[in-house]
Amino acid sequence: MNARNIDLVIVGGESDPNTQRIVDQAHLRGVDYFFWDTDRPDARQIAWDFQTPEIDLGDVALRPAAMFLRFNVFDCDAVANHAAYDVAESFALAWPAIRLLNRSTVGDGNNKSRNLVRARDCGFVIPQTTVLGDLSPLESIPDPESKIIKPLAGGDHAIIVRDVIDDPSRLMERTPQFVQERLDGENVRVFSIGGNLHAFHLQTTEIDYRTDDNVVVHAVEVPPELDPSIHQLVEQIGFDYCALDFRCRDGFRDPVFLEINSFPMFVAFDDACENKLADAILEFLV
Repeated sequence: MNARNIDLVIVGGESDPNTQRIVDQAHLRGVDYFFWDTDRPDARQIAWDFQTPEIDLGDVALRPAAMFLRFNVFDCDAVANHAAYDVAESFALAWPAIRLLNRSTVGDGNNKSRNLVRARDCGFVIPQTTVLGDLSPLESIPDPESKIIKPLAGGDHAIIVRDVIDDPSRLMERTPQFVQERLDGENVRVFSIGGNLHAFHLQTTEIDYRTDDNVVVHAVEVPPELDPSIHQLVEQIGFDYCALDFRCRDGFRDPVFLEINSFPMFVAFDDACENKLADAILEFLV
């Protein structure tokens, strides 16, 4: 079976709106692409060897110039989904000529503590932060209304320390935690895609905007005071695609760096900017 040259292979789940957005946008832009849906029952029917940069996806043999890979966190059959994703990723990493988002950092742990130090070294203000392995000191922490708690690793939501003291069940897993100053200003997220920046304001009244079903996302100009440090941090880590989260201390003044996400979901933000994020991803890959 002769392999066909193709510009882009997309590997991910149809039930993941982020992957589906890339598929839809590739179709609209006339990109020569092939979509391998990891939700399908035969998703593991992938094979490749080390002789040529060709991959068999079912009964189709392809020689891709670029690949978009996204593990589908929305799929209930995570084992099968992960198996298909891992085989496709192993192929992409084995052939350096294949264009891939975040190639230089695939498999690296995106460590929050290391990134906070890197961000400070790049000129960002970071929150006053303490790391707790044992959470018993929370009971005597001064001014608990002015501090939040969130996990040292993973993406669970931030909670006000006072709420955890009053109801310990709100923190189900007693894993190591960050304790940080509470910031009540506006939320700003900046996407960096191939070195191009896209900023958004997340309008919410919640401590963590992800818990707000009514959060409103607006595209805004990149705050000029953040621009040089963003480029420096992204280049230092080696991300082609990422999002940086900031919360200000007062309105839009005094932005404080919270974290950098290595492969963030983007559909809600893409909706707010008329598909500029999906287009930027495709422009980088193709």
